[in-house]
Amino acid sequence: MSWAEKYRPKTLDEVVGNREAKEELRRWIEDYISGRDRRPVILAGPPGCGKTTMARALARDYNFDVIELNASDTRSAEVIRSIVGSAAGSKSVFGRRILVLLDEVDGISGSMDKGGLREILNIIKVAKNPIIMTANDIYKPSLKPLRERCKVINLKPIPTNTILSVLKKIARKEGLEVDEETLKLIAKHAEGDLRAAINDLESLALGGSLSPEDAKKLDNRNVEKSIFDAIRMILKTTNYNVALLALWDLKEDPETLEEWLAENIPREYKKMEEVATAYDYLSKADLFLGRANRRQNYSLWRYASALMSAGVALAKKEKYRGFTPYVRPKVFTKLLQSKAQREILKKILSKISSKTHVSTKRAREDLVYLSTILERDPYLGAQLVKFFEFTEDEVEYLTDRNTAKKIFKILKEKEKKKVEKKKEVKEDKVKKKKEEKKESKGKQITLEAFLQ
Repeated sequence: MSWAEKYRPKTLDEVVGNREAKEELRRWIEDYISGRDRRPVILAGPPGCGKTTMARALARDYNFDVIELNASDTRSAEVIRSIVGSAAGSKSVFGRRILVLLDEVDGISGSMDKGGLREILNIIKVAKNPIIMTANDIYKPSLKPLRERCKVINLKPIPTNTILSVLKKIARKEGLEVDEETLKLIAKHAEGDLRAAINDLESLALGGSLSPEDAKKLDNRNVEKSIFDAIRMILKTTNYNVALLALWDLKEDPETLEEWLAENIPREYKKMEEVATAYDYLSKADLFLGRANRRQNYSLWRYASALMSAGVALAKKEKYRGFTPYVRPKVFTKLLQSKAQREILKKILSKISSKTHVSTKRAREDLVYLSTILERDPYLGAQLVKFFEFTEDEVEYLTDRNTAKKIFKILKEKEKKKVEKKKEVKEDKVKKKKEEKKESKGKQITLEAFLQ
């Protein structure tokens, strides 16, 4: 289970940020239950501000079952009528009340969703159960009729300080050794998107590095949003055309999308045969990408795109409903780490080359011997480290963290002794001078010695 799902708030009181919106939502559901206000509600706000989480938490607080239709589903008039229409006027199989959740209604468009908005307006008129809709941009001209018939509650981006407090809590519960600077960078980078911040923290933790430098290298947030939208459409749908549409207006290259899909297929698909089929289509897409790059014939991309979108989407027999938290590919984090490691190696070879007057190629041959000496004889290793002017990170690269700490502890102790010895020598000189001066004062000089 991803951290975004693991730490998803269960009740409205646990939802952070947007206090006024939460209170307004509570008043709405109580008015709905009492019959004072039967209008549906639209939760409008940017991604990651808690729209869907707030709706689910409300349902839990007031003992509703949730029927959800999300953005990756085909939301034509027929589909909405069969799923939402029936749910809006009945109870669940357990006899509990139903809350209908329509995710991202501002994304209902195109031929596949033909008549969808009109059918929602028809259902609103006769619905006997509460309906909550979410939208990133509710002020689209096409949504005007829907706005006029619904109560709109606006949500704001989550403040950076609030995101930071959530990240600290997660880091503490997961036992992470991470400094506050890294968490601040992740929180600031999220730009009000709490879900994205949690995903970033998890991806860095899984990659094994939580330094501020790695946090600064996180992908552009706008790019991630478009990628998340694309993979959600592909992995949630079983419709060929919807899967192909996922790649429209995507500003990332196919290789990047391929990595995102490879990382998230097993998070979405639960049956092993479906996972295997999806990866089979993805591997065929990779073959076409390789041919396109080798032959410089990028018209082959269209075959790769079809395989990695429609092929992966149709690998499953039925849709997996509900929210699935997607994460950044671990390979991106590993590449960042390997780049940092290559830079350290480059500096080590440069220092050896400079001190021993050999080429860096020749210096590379000595690394295995140097590593062995550092590990087996820390005292001799300390002399070599001082000679080559290695940093602690460079010694850690050649050996391990414990050995690096041991060697630098030896160097610090030597430096301390050296300082103390200099101080003693200086004190001895001062003392000797004073004694000589005292002796010269007390000594009587004869006339013969004076004249000489």
